Amino acid sequence: MSSLRPSDRAPNLLLGADVVIADDVEIGPNVVIHDGVTVESGVRLEHGVVLGRVGMVGRRSRTVPEPPGPALIGAGVTICPFVIVDAGVRIGAHAYIGDRVSLRPGVRIGVDASIGGATCLGRGVEVGDRVRTQNACMIGPGVVIERDSFLAATVHAITGRTMSTSPRRPPPVFRRGCQVGCGAMVMPGVEIGEEAVVGAGAVVVDDVALGETVVGMPARPLGFVA
Repeated sequence: MSSLRPSDRAPNLLLGADVVIADDVEIGPNVVIHDGVTVESGVRLEHGVVLGRVGMVGRRSRTVPEPPGPALIGAGVTICPFVIVDAGVRIGAHAYIGDRVSLRPGVRIGVDASIGGATCLGRGVEVGDRVRTQNACMIGPGVVIERDSFLAATVHAITGRTMSTSPRRPPPVFRRGCQVGCGAMVMPGVEIGEEAVVGAGAVVVDDVALGETVVGMPARPLGFVA
C-alpha cells in the first residue's frame, strides 16, 4: 500500500512501483494499480477497478500463500467497474471481465474469454480460450475450465470438503466445449466431459462422459449429444 502514488493520467488514479501501462489504455476514475502490473495496448479499465492486489487469507484458512508475481492484463481486455484482480493473475487478449468480478491470485484467463458480472474465480483457476461464464458463478480454487465451454448463471464448482470429514477430493474439471445450465452445482472430484451438457439446477456428483447429457438432483444420464 505504501508504494501507491497519485497519477494525473486519470481522476484519482493510484499507481504502485514498476507499473507498465500502454499509451492507449483507457482508465476511468478511482482506479488502483499495484506494484509490477503490466497493462497492454487497447485495454479499457472502468471506474473502481483494482489491479494487482496482494490477496489476504483468513486466520483459519488452509491455503498456503505463495508469492503470486505481478498481474498481466493482455491487449484489448475490457474490465468493468469494481473488479478486483489479485496479484499473479494473467488475462488473455480481448477477454471481457464483467462488473464486480473477483479474480483471486494465480487465475489464468484465456483469449476472448468472457466472465460474467459478480463471478468469483478462486485461487489458481484456469479458464481456457473463448470460455463464457454468465453472472454470479462461484468457481472454487484450482478448477480447470477448458476452451469453448459455457457456464450459465449461478453455476457453482465446489472444491475441498463438503459437509463431511472425508479426505479432500481434487477440484472439478470442465472439458472442452461442455455446457452447464443455470444453478447447476458440480461437486469435488467430478469431471464434465468434452461437449457434455449439464441441465439447469443439476447436482453433479459423478463424472459426465464425453457428449453425455445429465439432469436432476443428483444428476442422472438423459442421453448423448449427436
